[in-house]
Amino acid sequence: THSKLSQSHLKQQVQVYLSDSKSIVEQCITSATSAPHFTEIFRTSLSTDSVLAGLNTSNLKPSLNPARNIVLRIPMLAAIGQGTIAKAELRRFLELLFWTIYFTDHVVEWSEFKSESNTGFARDQHRPVAYAAHRELGFYVDYARERMESEPSGLAIQSLNELKQASHHLNAVVHAGQLARAKGKLVPFESPDQNFLQDFGKLQRTVFSNSCILFAAYRRAQFGTLNAAARTQFDWLVGAKLRKQVRSGLFGLQ
Repeated sequence: THSKLSQSHLKQQVQVYLSDSKSIVEQCITSATSAPHFTEIFRTSLSTDSVLAGLNTSNLKPSLNPARNIVLRIPMLAAIGQGTIAKAELRRFLELLFWTIYFTDHVVEWSEFKSESNTGFARDQHRPVAYAAHRELGFYVDYARERMESEPSGLAIQSLNELKQASHHLNAVVHAGQLARAKGKLVPFESPDQNFLQDFGKLQRTVFSNSCILFAAYRRAQFGTLNAAARTQFDWLVGAKLRKQVRSGLFGLQ
């Protein structure tokens, strides 16, 4: 009898929790719906997905599809008041991007990376395949930097520097230190008001636009085959100044 009462009480608590959560989500969505900055967030994700779809090929390791899933999830997370989670997803997006650049060039390390028998970072430098396949993000960022040093326009390195700065911010968000230093109990959501959406939109566009430039530089031949719709989305995403630099020819396109 006590067990039945406990289960009944637990179900009631679950119902109250879900009801409260639904109310919070509805309020957040209402707030986001009336905010022009949310429209910008939504467009940024759609544009990025269009570009990445055009740059994706079957020989990439890993495919760009997991990164694209994150791209399309970002507006939803921002709209329902899960801004911190949205930033964590941006951090995961960057990791996927730099993994793709590295492992596409290193198929042996990719096979090691996919092995379920190896998890976490590898510390033994005398096992170079495993060591290279299981490193912190900075290792793969440094590889991309060396890989793109010869890109004639310098846009790839410029974008990589922007992404590195963004990753420092995102690392701080993902790290639990901010929570540990917080005073009092925090609400489990971030209200998507104008200020939050404006700040988040700037960060999102910085990450996505520079990621598209970097990856386009890495896959210049594929970039040259983008259809008109994807090129239009790329041009909007990177902005007028960078668009002119890309079209100047040094980047590989006239």
